[in-house]
Amino acid sequence: MRTENKFLTILAVLSLTVSSFGACSFTTSSKPVESTPTPRIITATPTPKPTKTPTPTNTPKPTNTPKPTSTPTPEVKMDVSGLAEYYKDYFPIGVAASASTISAVRYKQLILDNFTQITPENETKPDAILSADASRNGLPGTYTHAAVNFDRCKNAVKFCVDNGMQMRLHTLVWHSQTPYWFFTEDYTRNGKLVSREVMLQRMENYIKDVIEYFDTNYPGLIYAIDVCNEAFDSGNGDENGIRKVDNQWYETVGPDYYYQAFVFARKYAPDYMKLFYNDYGCSGKYTQMIKHLAQAKEEGLIDGIGMQSHLSLSDRVSGSYYLAMKAFLEAGYELQVTELDIGMDSLTDNNLALQARKYKVLFNNLLKLKDGGYNVSSVTLWGISDNLSWRSGKYPLLFDRSLNPKKAYYGALQDPSIPTIE
Repeated sequence: MRTENKFLTILAVLSLTVSSFGACSFTTSSKPVESTPTPRIITATPTPKPTKTPTPTNTPKPTNTPKPTSTPTPEVKMDVSGLAEYYKDYFPIGVAASASTISAVRYKQLILDNFTQITPENETKPDAILSADASRNGLPGTYTHAAVNFDRCKNAVKFCVDNGMQMRLHTLVWHSQTPYWFFTEDYTRNGKLVSREVMLQRMENYIKDVIEYFDTNYPGLIYAIDVCNEAFDSGNGDENGIRKVDNQWYETVGPDYYYQAFVFARKYAPDYMKLFYNDYGCSGKYTQMIKHLAQAKEEGLIDGIGMQSHLSLSDRVSGSYYLAMKAFLEAGYELQVTELDIGMDSLTDNNLALQARKYKVLFNNLLKLKDGGYNVSSVTLWGISDNLSWRSGKYPLLFDRSLNPKKAYYGALQDPSIPTIE
């Protein structure tokens, strides 16, 4: 009997030892992961979140009163079924989606579980709204007032209206995906470019038409407008870093085209549509951006900065990226992360774990900024799943091509099992 008890005791000790090693070890294999865990409900039980009123995107911005940088790491105590619920007391979570994705039944529940805002991926860009045939056929009456058509964004609008979601209008003035014919005398690809005076009239009328269409037909739908996109690029810019290469806005209107866009947008936008400047690579040019936007900011023409945030595993989200966020916020801008994804070069266990930590740290930093009194008002993922991403070969999103949540999803949900370190 003593021998049997001793034997059972040894077995119990060995079992506990093996279990302990399993909980602390990390997979280091570089073999691609073929599947991900079944979706589950995260139950977080750390320090309860403070009682606070979130800052809606359609109300005046509060005066920033940042707390010391030693603010304790905020956590949320709740049972959650998705990103939207987890962050509901802090900021809305959005997603970019194409017309075909919006129409597909298989994505609907995943979208509704995790997001409350939609950014049409292409359907509200100028080349989707401007109508070449109607503009040409309408001359001379359309000479300073190009024709527009909103058919391509109707699916996205309907999805938002039917499901009580808001939409980001992306984008009004951009050097890319704005047709060349829009800048010519006869609205043809081979026409002569118009004068500054004519192009300013076309800009104003286009901005007016787009804003008034949504405000009249779907009041309250548009929470933010990317008024101008990617206007600053030293490598492709003039001596002041204003984008000049392949930029017909610069060629016709001049280097102040981005400022003029905000003048017209403020003239026609209702208060609930916040006006944003949106750009990529903000970590390396936030000083330049703040400088160039100073006049628009001083004149009350701009509300916030949209940081696109197309990141990679090599980017330090607690380094230069965090410094850029802090600089915009301390300059008095409302901040929105508008096109978030974090890419990797290969699909390995190590990379998936690192990606999860990056997402966790990024969202954790946003929570700390929010609790520090800063106006962080929205975060948008640029796509639903890896196969739908414009960077599909980089596996940058929270769900795999089978719509299973990746480790990154749990990182974004602040899962305690994922270290809050890069």
